[in-house]
Amino acid sequence: MKAAIPIAALTCALIGVCSSAAALPRGGTIAAVISIPDGTGALAVGEGAVWAVSDGGPVLTRIDPDTNVVAATTKVHLNEICPASPPGCGEAAAGEGGVWLTHLDDDTVTRVDPRTSDVVATIKVGSRPIGVATSPGAVWVANSGDPSVSRIDPATNRVVATIRTGAPAVATDRMAVTAGSGAVWVTGSNAVLRIDPTTNEIVSKIGLASRRSGQPCGFLAADERTVWSASAHCDAWSGHGVVTRLDARTNRSTKIVSGLKAPIGLALGFGSLWVDDLDAKAIDRVDPRTGRLVARLPVGGYPVRLAIGFGSIWVRDDLGRVLRINPAG
Repeated sequence: MKAAIPIAALTCALIGVCSSAAALPRGGTIAAVISIPDGTGALAVGEGAVWAVSDGGPVLTRIDPDTNVVAATTKVHLNEICPASPPGCGEAAAGEGGVWLTHLDDDTVTRVDPRTSDVVATIKVGSRPIGVATSPGAVWVANSGDPSVSRIDPATNRVVATIRTGAPAVATDRMAVTAGSGAVWVTGSNAVLRIDPTTNEIVSKIGLASRRSGQPCGFLAADERTVWSASAHCDAWSGHGVVTRLDARTNRSTKIVSGLKAPIGLALGFGSLWVDDLDAKAIDRVDPRTGRLVARLPVGGYPVRLAIGFGSIWVRDDLGRVLRINPAG
């Protein structure tokens, strides 16, 4: 008699919904814990350092990855009191010779010199800018109030293009942007939009409004072939948070990662997709090929934002910590 196929494996194979009910092995180890001011805020890795914004300060903290020590702090200008929970007052990206901070409250982006931690430019963008990402020769800002995407030329610190992504009636502060697979990807109203950086035009819209795939309320991550979208607390298949894999070649969703509570932060590296599961207070490791959970690292606190660099995974915990995780265990 043939062996029975496990229901979970059959479900994954037939409809692309992958989860694991079995106990997961431990995914990596916490190599360092760096204290920063409490409260929510942005995280970025690059330009020689790890950068964490604390909206309650408001302050930008520069962490030296060689020593795991705070190397500098910079006061960040804000015009309003930020909410205590994500999305807070803005996000951050490091690249193209700067650290870029968005400010929901005054429709600007701050450029910080990564060598001195000094503010060197303030750039006016669209309404309520939130998500930010860099690609060669460009900085991309998701303006949640318009909604739109501003393209900044880092050579001049000027906006050189504005791409409308929807009507003001569907604007939401849960708006993320990333670059990868030769494109720029931004979350819209129940969809992920693909922008061609050579023409600054939207060339595809991938709907994610169904209960099966989950709405794109968390962050995005992309590599050469795939894009991943986290649903965070939005409604999703089976009533739990999911992460959706999109094929950059076909512009279609191809896999659903379930078994998560509130997936919000995402990063790709070390052959895996890494997920901040806010409600589980853990970092999940996903096999990007199969879409299955393969490991979990409990971290406590409120892990929201996640990035990869300097041979490690970096997690910003909204209880006043940045965690450095060794993926090898």
